Amino acid sequence: MGTSAFLVGCALVATSATTATAAPSVPPHATAATPHAPVLAQAQYTVVAFAGRPAAIKLAWPAVPGVSRFRARWTDAGARIDLDLPGTATSFERPAATPGHHELSVVAIDEHGVESEPAVASIDVVTVTATPPGGSPASPVTGPAFAIGSKFTSPGLACQLGGAPAAGDAIATALGATMLTCGGEPGQPRVDVPVVIAPVIVAGPALPIARETPTRVHVTLASVAPIGDRLQVEAIGALDLGDAERSATGIDVPVTARAGATNAALVVRAGAIELGRIELALVDRAPPPIADEPQLRWFALDVGGQVGALAIPSEGLGATALGMPSDPSDTLTTAALFGARAGFFPLRHVGIESELSLAVPGYQGHPGLSFVTSARAQLAARVLEDGRYGLRILGGAGVLGVLASNKTSHRTTSGTVHWGAAFTIETRRDLWLRIEALHVITSAQDAGFAHCVEIQLGVVTRLGRRDRSW
Repeated sequence: MGTSAFLVGCALVATSATTATAAPSVPPHATAATPHAPVLAQAQYTVVAFAGRPAAIKLAWPAVPGVSRFRARWTDAGARIDLDLPGTATSFERPAATPGHHELSVVAIDEHGVESEPAVASIDVVTVTATPPGGSPASPVTGPAFAIGSKFTSPGLACQLGGAPAAGDAIATALGATMLTCGGEPGQPRVDVPVVIAPVIVAGPALPIARETPTRVHVTLASVAPIGDRLQVEAIGALDLGDAERSATGIDVPVTARAGATNAALVVRAGAIELGRIELALVDRAPPPIADEPQLRWFALDVGGQVGALAIPSEGLGATALGMPSDPSDTLTTAALFGARAGFFPLRHVGIESELSLAVPGYQGHPGLSFVTSARAQLAARVLEDGRYGLRILGGAGVLGVLASNKTSHRTTSGTVHWGAAFTIETRRDLWLRIEALHVITSAQDAGFAHCVEIQLGVVTRLGRRDRSW
């Protein structure tokens, strides 16, 4: 009668040469009707649960004649499982056995309920964990290839790769196919697992690094096997490093080559294992840009145009005295306006602006239009510059001139003072949209002061000096 024992999906190693054989046809203590026990190939097995994969176990025996059923009992530290198998069964399977010691007992039972002696096998399931270089034991890898620098461990057992000495941790330091062995000391199980150790490719920038210039260098890492995130980058030569950051394709690290450095390199490590290094080409840093010609530094001219409205108080004694009307119905009212603007900025933040506008007001008590010209000069101070946005504070004086007479409204001029602000938005290089609001004060019909409000929307461009970098 032949014997067999095999494992599906895992390594299976016999640690004892003991071989179970068929019992005599009629044991001394049994009758001729006693069935034979199933014949297992071995009495003891060692199975490895490798790199996070479960240990699947299958123990087989030849067919046993005259058996109605089998009773299989699987025991371990945590449970006992009894299974009835048909008399035609020739194997017992556990798809995912837990690490530790297990025992299988199989009894053959004939149609009269007579039982055979049990066939017993001991199974030790040994766990072996693979940690990638720069990885964590909490996140093991499953292979089939493992990067150089990977670490293999088995609880309570010493491991070794190839001919290296056995240790608590077996670290891959050589490339290619090799054998991982864990255990094997007297009284210990032993497992042998073939593994493949793959290289890690380390590549750096193709362009040279300028001395004394902080540069962010991307170090590319590639391998057919997984690589962890906890890697170290070390400098060789006169090179200062910043904090490295792991990315999906490698490592980004700020580097600065010192003045006079002739060579520099970066080394990538996972603990004591060097994964690779790159040489960095060095060049002198570029000279600073040439400044603007001195004769042009003073020149900064803003020009533009605007449209808007001039709100003129036209009722009561606080109405404006524009046109000096003797009849309240001839008082000028709110007007639309349009005009042009120019500004000269000898300093970065302070300049002088001038505006010339034409307003077209109506009359308070009857139809018709008048024409009023506005001319003013103002001091403009840039108090805010944030990217595309800016804010200017404005203050100055000017005149309002009535250009047309109608009934009791005459052609006259009135002085003004004003203050306000302008908000600018840059729409493209050297072109701004400008929104301006002014409080304009002029004479009133009661010999006091009339308060007007002027709102403008304009476009401004600049000629000459730039006042901020781009």
